[in-house]
Amino acid sequence: MSAPSEFHPRDVLGVITAIGAVTSVGRSAASSCAAIRAGISRPRRVSHFQVLDPETQDTLPLTAHPVQGYTDGFVGMGRWLRLARGCLREVLETPGLPRPSDARFWSSTALMMVAPSRDDGVFEVEGDDGLDGIREYCLRPLRDALGLSLPDANVRVVDQGPAGAAAAVQQASGELWRAGFERILVLAVDSLLDPEALRVLDEEGRLKVGDNPVGLMPGEAGACFLLEQEGGARQRGAAPLALVTGVATAQERLHLYAGHVSQGDGLAACIREVLARGSRPARFEGDLYSDLNGEEWRAREWGTALIRLGEELDAPNVHLPGVSVGDVGAASGALGVCQAVHAFVRGHSRTRQALVVSSSPWGTVGCLRLHSAGT
Repeated sequence: MSAPSEFHPRDVLGVITAIGAVTSVGRSAASSCAAIRAGISRPRRVSHFQVLDPETQDTLPLTAHPVQGYTDGFVGMGRWLRLARGCLREVLETPGLPRPSDARFWSSTALMMVAPSRDDGVFEVEGDDGLDGIREYCLRPLRDALGLSLPDANVRVVDQGPAGAAAAVQQASGELWRAGFERILVLAVDSLLDPEALRVLDEEGRLKVGDNPVGLMPGEAGACFLLEQEGGARQRGAAPLALVTGVATAQERLHLYAGHVSQGDGLAACIREVLARGSRPARFEGDLYSDLNGEEWRAREWGTALIRLGEELDAPNVHLPGVSVGDVGAASGALGVCQAVHAFVRGHSRTRQALVVSSSPWGTVGCLRLHSAGT
């Protein structure tokens, strides 16, 4: 299927041909996205971490959004690997895709794992770029367990947190397409329920505890999508689920860990950049998937970004997946993509276009623009 007539081929950065997800409300992309759309939520008290109630000074179990019965007993990268294996397997089992052992097909594919920022301090920094541990103890075991014929050189890590999905697509549509890659598996995993992650969040006062009206509820998820060059996907007979028509990333100079209140200028610039692409730029009135999580800094950033954007956003339909699954950290951007694609396929999108916006406490922000592949 070719791009809708309102797009010149050069406006399409790539097409999404498969999605996969594991969340606290579903073990597949379809079940997760349908549950989130229906407002289903399954918060639970987790026994492995206690928090102090600010009112009573009693210790209480933390309420969070674990993938119950799926990640129990796993910690650290073992937990990431469990989530990654579930969502990546779903993508690899998409009808029409060659078997994972087909070296000829998969050798022209890059696997890019979106992970938390190294600055978060939730994993041990190793190697020249600090990411050797993730490659050695997560990505290579994942590849081998699924029998995926990918050379080591095709396996990469993007440690940009929530904005990592946008950063991965940006790399794909630029340097990776130019380097001869035909497709990219964007795999995003994170768990804010790991004991070390919880300890850091608790020390920083970022958890929603007791009757505190602000703060995040920790979640965990794995989300994956296959992005292909449009010509190659069409040549192999794949039916695109969505078109990626814009991507941008930026760095907020004023961010949470800089001790400032973000002014939203980087986020506004990203949204403005993706809306300016195409032959007929217009005010955006489609679906918008945001990783707002209940923290005040993120709400202020979004609010100031809206003011900067003025009338460029025309009352978009805002979706907040975190209400159902909690804050899923680095997985949030890819999960937003899966939700947008699912809405296109199921006919839920009112304008057949969507924005996925992401913000990191370290100031990295990103935005993706998607359109339905339907005519």
